[in-house]
Amino acid sequence: MRLRLVLAITTLMSVLWGQGWYNHPELVWESFETEHFLIHFHQGTERSAREAATVAEKIYGPVTRMYRHEPAAKTHLIIKDVDDDSNGLAYFFDNKIEIWARPLDYDLRGSHRWMQDVITHEFVHIVQLATAMKFTSRVPSLYFQVIDYEDEKREDVLYGYPNVIVSYPYPGVNIPPWFAEGVAQYMYPGANYDFWDTHRDMIVRDRVLNDNLLSLAAMNTFGKRGIGNESAYNQGFAFVSYLVRRFGVQVLEQISRRMSAPLSVSISRAMKKATGSDGRRLYREWKTQLEDRYGQEMMNVQAHGVTGDILVDQGTTNLHPVWHPSDRKFAFLSNRAADFFGQTDLYVYDMETAELEPIATSAISAPSWSPDGKLLYYARRSKPGKTGARWLDLFAYDLETEKEQRLTHAERVTSPVLVGEGTVAYITLRDGTSNIRLLELAGSQPANLTSFEAGEVIHSLTYRPEDSLLIFDATLNHGRQLFRVNLASGKVEPHHPETPAPQSDVREPDRGPGGMLLSADATGVFNLYWIGDDGDQGYVTNVPGGAFMPSVNRQGEVLYSLYDRGGYKIAYLAHPEVLDPAKVGISSDFWAARPGSPQEQPDSDLLPQPYLETMSKPFILPRLTIDYGTVKPGFYFYANEVLDRLLLFGGASVNRLGDTDYFLLFEFAKFRPTLYAQIYAIQRHVSQDFTYYDYNGTNDLRFNLLEGVVGGRMPLGAHRFWLELTHSRYNEQITQRIGSLSGALPSFPYYIGTALSTRWQFSTRRPEYGGNMFPTKGYEITTEIRGEKNDLIQDFGINEDYGTLQPSFAANNLLRLTFNYKQYIALHRRSKIAVAYEAKIGWLSNQGVDDFFYFFGGGPPGLRGYTYYDSTAQGPNLMVHTVTLRVPVFLEQHIPFGQLTLQNVSVGLVAQYGDAFSGSWLHHDYKSSAGIELRFGGHSFYVFPFALTYEIHRPVGSHRKQYRQFVSLLFDF
Repeated sequence: MRLRLVLAITTLMSVLWGQGWYNHPELVWESFETEHFLIHFHQGTERSAREAATVAEKIYGPVTRMYRHEPAAKTHLIIKDVDDDSNGLAYFFDNKIEIWARPLDYDLRGSHRWMQDVITHEFVHIVQLATAMKFTSRVPSLYFQVIDYEDEKREDVLYGYPNVIVSYPYPGVNIPPWFAEGVAQYMYPGANYDFWDTHRDMIVRDRVLNDNLLSLAAMNTFGKRGIGNESAYNQGFAFVSYLVRRFGVQVLEQISRRMSAPLSVSISRAMKKATGSDGRRLYREWKTQLEDRYGQEMMNVQAHGVTGDILVDQGTTNLHPVWHPSDRKFAFLSNRAADFFGQTDLYVYDMETAELEPIATSAISAPSWSPDGKLLYYARRSKPGKTGARWLDLFAYDLETEKEQRLTHAERVTSPVLVGEGTVAYITLRDGTSNIRLLELAGSQPANLTSFEAGEVIHSLTYRPEDSLLIFDATLNHGRQLFRVNLASGKVEPHHPETPAPQSDVREPDRGPGGMLLSADATGVFNLYWIGDDGDQGYVTNVPGGAFMPSVNRQGEVLYSLYDRGGYKIAYLAHPEVLDPAKVGISSDFWAARPGSPQEQPDSDLLPQPYLETMSKPFILPRLTIDYGTVKPGFYFYANEVLDRLLLFGGASVNRLGDTDYFLLFEFAKFRPTLYAQIYAIQRHVSQDFTYYDYNGTNDLRFNLLEGVVGGRMPLGAHRFWLELTHSRYNEQITQRIGSLSGALPSFPYYIGTALSTRWQFSTRRPEYGGNMFPTKGYEITTEIRGEKNDLIQDFGINEDYGTLQPSFAANNLLRLTFNYKQYIALHRRSKIAVAYEAKIGWLSNQGVDDFFYFFGGGPPGLRGYTYYDSTAQGPNLMVHTVTLRVPVFLEQHIPFGQLTLQNVSVGLVAQYGDAFSGSWLHHDYKSSAGIELRFGGHSFYVFPFALTYEIHRPVGSHRKQYRQFVSLLFDF
């Protein structure tokens, strides 16, 4: 008897083992060691690392005392600057923090000194979440799993194909995002690296005034479009601050420790135990307070508001409008074609025709026109290079020829501005510090205009040609201030026009006829402020949200970005007039007490040492699996190196029959290709009764399946490549029992195979909301060529030397080609109604191969109206076409069911055509199948995604009427 197994374990382990693609072997790493931290940095980030070391030691004591917890070992801080992204990540089980050196410049948050802010924020995560751990730091979660199988199978298969796959966690930390991010932004009493700034107030105020405050259930999860995720941050900060004011700072530790109880899964109940009131009641009381506060503060604005006309409002991000030098057109950035805030593209809007022309994708910061209006200069992300970095570079687009030209490479450009004939000034940023550079378009190398080196961040540029000055706004500590630099001398000095108040945030100046227009928040609301050369000055807008990024043309008309009703829109003022200051904003001295903090000076005494590799201790994830009707306890484990250049991941399980599953994966990511090795070992026991003449007996069969894989994978831009060598050896042993007699045959192999394969994958898909559940755009192609040397048992013969039985093998060598194509088309993009098309094609070069090596055309991978091992749907050729129409039942809802929060539900209609077969491709009688798919997406335990799918299918045009059902509950669809 031969045995094949379909290994559902590989599906389950994929949720735990992520595949990184870019390894950065070009980086040379060094380390600093302080009393409580190990700081690792690569060349080019030493300044940021020194500042991080200073900040980390300063905040260590206040944070650990607040939560009465200290990490068991020194916390690793990793500083990197490998692409033009900004982020901070706290790996609280690993006691590790990763920080991007590039400061965050985000239009939904105020400006704060980056390294001071992000280090404190992430270390609070490390300590607070450790306080809330249910188990130890070595047990991140428990897993409960169920696998069931189709009834129909081949004779040489123990089980049918899996039709039920469930993997569900019980996490070791169960904290909702609003609380985790709220306490991280609150930091600790007396901390002033972050605070409740004008942007945060704007977002919450706008939601309250428009009766659109996120519910407590919506605050409990991420996974939102537009500003939804940022609103969870902001409301969390506000709610946490409210709890501290009402109950004292100790309430944050008390709630965290309540959530550390092994069976505690509700933040609302934990809040009740800590405060006497449950979370829902506290939320309602906080919401009422906000409504009363903003209702009073905004009475003046609502009575005397000035916003102008809204020209562009589709999308949540419409930023940086810039007038054409002569025509009634303007360029701007928008995410109108995307779901997330930062996915901006460049457009040109014609005010005469109201027509919109897309120019370039992935554009960042304000664009700039050439004097004749024929060219647009802008910064956008380049395609990934060999290191994976997507740098911001300078591009020019010719509106007449409709051609784009890349002008720089890895220059990290933002806010380009033309200064004189043939010269562009722009901001560049390295090691957390901005500088201004000049580029002669004729072809010379860029030259530095400024020489900042202490973490100064420049945000925008405007040119004043009459005196060759570049005016810019920059962050030194909190908020933005205005500076100017002389193009001739390079001298930098503060720019002090008569601004609304010295402590206000002033930003994004633009030169207009007779003066300058900027955005300022002195009254607690960002509004546009005019400073005339004749001494006339004052606010020209009075908005409830915020007014930013003004652009003034030669006629004095104004475009700006207006924050209103949950997004930025492009607004227009034809004749701006200075307003009565008593009627603008909330209060004329709103920010008189704006917090301030000194810049932390980088520790210059630290001596860098070569980085020493450090592996984590093993993390254990116990699991309990119900598999083919048996209980199979086991565990996963993993250990990784601090920089993620080495990974060890494995698992084991066993049931009462002695059936075992083992796997071990090793990943080595120190070279450009990631190298890996995988070993799978599976053992199964089966008993078969038989009758021989008058004797009844039993054959006890033991199967041992061993497979090893070594390979490498490497990206090249949007392309991904794999090269793998696989060796398989399947063994069988038979023990025969007749009455009281028994005898065992020696174990023998029945299949020995070696395969060399190469695989290529290409995708044009961009991130989108629900893109894993109901993708709406892009396509994917995957092809694989696999050469196989297969020896399969054919019979037994006699070993002439020893007189024993030995298997004889038949060669089944072949070339296996597979091709998979997926295309996604939106029928209605905003509502996510979409069609998905998939084509699978397979071909074996050896058409006479044993059916052990056939393609199987049924089950979940193929025609779902047929079973995977259907005898009429297998062969050396495969072709399956699938068309799925998916219609969301609802989107972005937050419906709680115990520890679950349901966010999205969709229904799909599935039509399939194809087969696995022998013979002619053109004249084959192909099969059809139709079915219904239901998908449920959301989160469990606040942060764990869940993806539940139920499908029911049946053949079409066949005498078979049986329905096939499939269920999966995983972390992704």
